[in-house]
Amino acid sequence: MDRRIAAQTLATQLFTTEEAVDNTLVLMGELISAMPRARLQARVAATVGQAAVDHVLEAASALADVRRSLVAAHGALNDAKDEIGLRRVTMVGMGDKSNVDGPRGQASHLHEVKSA
Repeated sequence: MDRRIAAQTLATQLFTTEEAVDNTLVLMGELISAMPRARLQARVAATVGQAAVDHVLEAASALADVRRSLVAAHGALNDAKDEIGLRRVTMVGMGDKSNVDGPRGQASHLHEVKSA
């Protein structure tokens, strides 16, 4: 398999995974805020459901660790891209911060970095 194709395939999978983790963090935040709101609406003691709140907060902390590790992996893969001779190639995917591809969700592809 061509190095560029392999790198783009891996980059696309990484971007998809990063987006999934971020979406899960969004959902986790919504759950965290819903739990005390539900308790207040139900007018039950603060002790009711505290164990559940603790478990959800523990899961959120673990998810933050997952995100941190993915960010580190992203950097390491970028270094590896340079090591295999693709230093001047920018990997672009769904929702990539550079938005080189245009609207979110458009098919990703490689872009050659212009010389200075």
